[in-house]
Amino acid sequence: MEIIRNTLKLGVEKPFVFLQISDIHLSESDENDSERRREFAADRKRYFAFAPEALEFARDYVKKTGYPLFNTGDMLDFITPENLRIAREFADDTGMIMAAGNHEYWRCPNDRFSYDDVPETYAAKNASLAEVADALGTDIRFSCREIGGVNFVCMDDSDYHIDAELFEKLKKVEAEGKPILLFMHIPLYSAHIGSEAKFSLNAPAQYFENCHPVDVFERTPDELTCQICDHIRNSPLIKCVLSGHTHVNTEILGLDAQDQLITGCNTIREITVI
Repeated sequence: MEIIRNTLKLGVEKPFVFLQISDIHLSESDENDSERRREFAADRKRYFAFAPEALEFARDYVKKTGYPLFNTGDMLDFITPENLRIAREFADDTGMIMAAGNHEYWRCPNDRFSYDDVPETYAAKNASLAEVADALGTDIRFSCREIGGVNFVCMDDSDYHIDAELFEKLKKVEAEGKPILLFMHIPLYSAHIGSEAKFSLNAPAQYFENCHPVDVFERTPDELTCQICDHIRNSPLIKCVLSGHTHVNTEILGLDAQDQLITGCNTIREITVI
């Protein structure tokens, strides 16, 4: 697992360190699943063969350093009892705090990844996320933890949208007047993301010209999400957005209206706040 070290200058009284991982994509299955589903899991596991070793590295690194760990989603590749068991054990061992990823609501009922499996409503998506949150013992839609005078906020944008309820929670945290580090699965659009910008939140329509119609539908932000993205970019308290989803490590620091750190697969960021 690659270690990338960064420093964020927030003006805290006492420097501290935290860790970020993203996109582990656990692809495990066991006797609780059908033979066909176990075969599907084995096929998916070939794409994410690093996952078991990456988890052990992260677990050992947290134990060694004592640093708090934040996960920006896609801990699971899809929902199975075995994936949930492993994720819960990891969360218990590390104290992991997590924001939901889009794969946290993928059930793959037909043992494939298909546009037909995408939840058609917020209610369907949120029901799946609630099940995963309950299994992991942590709120993956919205949470806030204060460390060293900084509010660490995890917020769900896993379907390229942010809803009004979560926006109100974010504004309540902002009202405390403390600097904020915002963890979301999908990064904010920035030209500095490069070719992976089509997987960013509030990306311009030109990035969808050759996409499947369902991609266009899913990734086109509603008016509220556009407003929230503008709010995040212009908030004096939100110092950095930390995310994943693109599977590529990208650093946008001092280059755009909003600083961002995007963490790719098989990577752990060790971030010092000063």
